[in-house]
Amino acid sequence: MILRTPYSCKPAKELSVKQRNLVFDNLRGICMLGVIAIHVGSMAVSDAVASPFLVLITNILSRYSVPAFFFISGYGLFYSKPLEQPLRYGSFVKKRMESIGRPYLLASLFYLCYYALLNRDASVLDPSNILFSLFFGTAQYHIYFLVILIWFYLLFPLWRALMGGMEKIGLKLALPLLFVVQVLLFEGNFRFWIYPEWIASSPALLNLCNYRLNYFPFFYLFIFMLGGVIARHYGKFQQLITQRKALLTAFFAASAGFNTWLFYRWTFKWQMPYESTVNYLQQLSLPGLVYTIASVLFFSMVIQSGRYPLKKALKGMSDRSFIIYLIHPVFIDQLEYVLNRTVGMQHVPMEAFYLAVLLLSWGCAEMWHRFRASKS
Repeated sequence: MILRTPYSCKPAKELSVKQRNLVFDNLRGICMLGVIAIHVGSMAVSDAVASPFLVLITNILSRYSVPAFFFISGYGLFYSKPLEQPLRYGSFVKKRMESIGRPYLLASLFYLCYYALLNRDASVLDPSNILFSLFFGTAQYHIYFLVILIWFYLLFPLWRALMGGMEKIGLKLALPLLFVVQVLLFEGNFRFWIYPEWIASSPALLNLCNYRLNYFPFFYLFIFMLGGVIARHYGKFQQLITQRKALLTAFFAASAGFNTWLFYRWTFKWQMPYESTVNYLQQLSLPGLVYTIASVLFFSMVIQSGRYPLKKALKGMSDRSFIIYLIHPVFIDQLEYVLNRTVGMQHVPMEAFYLAVLLLSWGCAEMWHRFRASKS
C-alpha cells in the first residue's frame, strides 16, 4: 500500500490547505528509536569490555536520529510558512514558544528538581544555575536539542532569506555549497578547543564557546535547510523515494557499511577507545552527515511504500514521540539503579534494557495523553 501524502506531486507552495505528512510523521517514531538507543548505548561506550557490535548499533548507526529531527522541523516550518506568504513574526514566535518553549521550560525545571532531590543538593536550584541550564540546555543530557530548535525558530526570518537566496542561484549549486560549508564548520569546530586569552579570561565567552554545540543552530543548518527544500519541492522528493528504491537502498547500505568499516578499523587496528571513535564518527562529521541523509531517504522510502512491520505501533509511538523524548532519561536512570541494586546491570542484556526503557516511556506518554484528553 502506498501511503498517500497530502501533496501529491505538487510543491508545498502550490497548496492552499495544510495537512499532515504521514511519511515524516512516522519518521519521528524511527528517530525516537534511535535517540533512545544512543542514550542506552552510552553505558556501553563507557564500558571498555562492551560488545563492539553493540556500540556500533547504538552509538554509530543510530546517530541519524537527532539531525533527522531537525530535518523534519525544517520541512514543517517551510511547508507551513512558505516564502510566498508574509511571516507574522510575533505570532509565529508566540505559537512556537507555546508548543516547544513551554515544554522545554517545564522539562528543564523538572530535571533540575529531580537531581536536586536525588543528590540532595539544593545548589542545583540556585537561580544562576537555573538560568545557565535554561540557556545552554544542561538540565539533562538530551534536552539541548530543544534549545537548538528554539534558535531555529527565533532565526526563521534568516533561514527564509537563505532559502530565497539558494533558489535564486539554483538549488543544484546552493545545496552542495551549503553541505561543504557545514562540513568545514564542523572540522573547524573540532579543532577549536584551545582559546585565545581574551576568550579564556572571560567566563561568559568561555561558556559560550565550551557549550556551543548545545545552542548553536548552524551545526545542523544543512539538514534543516534540506528539509525546507523538500517541503518546497515535495513532488520531486516523492518521485525519488518511489522510483529510485534500488539506488536509495544502495546509498543507505554503502553509507552504513562505510561507517561500520571506519568504526572497526579505528577500534581494532588503531586501538582507539570507544568514546574517541564515537566522537569522530558523530552525526556532524562528514561520514555521519552523509549517513544521516542516506537514512532519511531510506526510511522515508520504506514508510512511503507501506511495506514494513508494526505499522500501528510505529504510528502510535510517533504520535507520542515528544513526551517519550522528554521522559525517557528518567526510566534509563531509575531502571539502571534498580537493576544494579538487585540482579546487577551486567547480567541484563542491553536489548532487554532498551526495550524496557522504550515501553515504560511510551506507557508514561500514553497515560499523559489520556489524562490531558480527559481534562479537555
